[in-house]
Amino acid sequence: MQMPRDSFPTDWSPPPVEFLNKNRKVLQACRRLHEDWEEEAPDSDQKLGLTSLEELFWNMAGPSQQAVTPKVSYGGSECYVNNLDYLLQEKRMLVEKFSISLQVISPVHPGETVFLPRRQPLPCILDSSSLKPHSQLEELFLRSPLPQQLSFLHKGLLSNLYLHASDYPRPLLQWLFKLLTWPPETSSRAFSLLWDLSIDGLFRQPDEDMRLWCPSLQEVKEVFRSLGAYNPALYPQGPFRHSTRVLESEASLGWWEPHNSTQEVALDIKLSYIYRFLILCFLVQPRSYTDANILGLMELLCRAGLDVGLRLLPKTDLQQLLLLLLENIQEWPGKLQALCCTLSWVSDHHHNLLALVQFFLDVTPRARWVLPNLSSCSPDDL
Repeated sequence: MQMPRDSFPTDWSPPPVEFLNKNRKVLQACRRLHEDWEEEAPDSDQKLGLTSLEELFWNMAGPSQQAVTPKVSYGGSECYVNNLDYLLQEKRMLVEKFSISLQVISPVHPGETVFLPRRQPLPCILDSSSLKPHSQLEELFLRSPLPQQLSFLHKGLLSNLYLHASDYPRPLLQWLFKLLTWPPETSSRAFSLLWDLSIDGLFRQPDEDMRLWCPSLQEVKEVFRSLGAYNPALYPQGPFRHSTRVLESEASLGWWEPHNSTQEVALDIKLSYIYRFLILCFLVQPRSYTDANILGLMELLCRAGLDVGLRLLPKTDLQQLLLLLLENIQEWPGKLQALCCTLSWVSDHHHNLLALVQFFLDVTPRARWVLPNLSSCSPDDL
């Protein structure tokens, strides 16, 4: 076998050294320094050579390096140091110069001002014009003013009158539903009686034809208004704009007062009563609301859940109700796009919308569709 020849070019020449010519001063200084060492010049000459070389390199350094290099005096001469401590100090100076302040995202969403606390509840009148009393006690109750009627409720007399009656007056159920917005000592008793009357009526009806009084969407809005929700939250005309401004027409009535933790807890309890009764309504009569009413109710409930005073409180009842409403939409998934676009109007803040999505527990296929469709939805799609 014949060994292959090296393919080495015949016209090869070493690379040019022109770049060295640019630093002739450096070469000359090094040559002089070498000659001085060979001749073993006196100490003064050696110091002179070293100083000249030092000055040469210093003159070639940039102005920025000259400005930042520290000087240290030693033996009558100045030395330039570049130790680790100074490098760290210089790094801190650069970080401070080019650092950008980051806006820290709060772990709690800002919320929306939905409910304004009232100094006193709105009047709640029982409409007994169409009711006929069946006993003297019931007649006394129906003809009494509101304070005495509330006394009947607090003392448990209404349970004796209506709990096992053959029929429950619709105005009485509507009156009890409105009383859910009153202070806890009244709302708790109103909820207990409303729940007992509803359950008792269901047990005495045939399974194939069960009837339960359910509040309409308008009646739900009215109780929210009694809780302090002002008109833009109840009747939105488009995207909800974050604002803490109180309507002048309502603020002039003198019904409002500042928030405090006790009122926020009381508001949460009242809302829980409303949510629980609505859960009962949708479990017993799921077809009592149209899809349009369900979408409107879900928008109202999501706005209420974003209230500033309720941000840190649990939303268990609200989450269960929203899942139930979601499952009772008849035209599905046809209403999914409309639902997500409606929910995108609830707030114009992305952090609030993230909290809104968390209202829908990831436990059903329909709930899992909310997040991806809400993130890709625009109100203009409606």
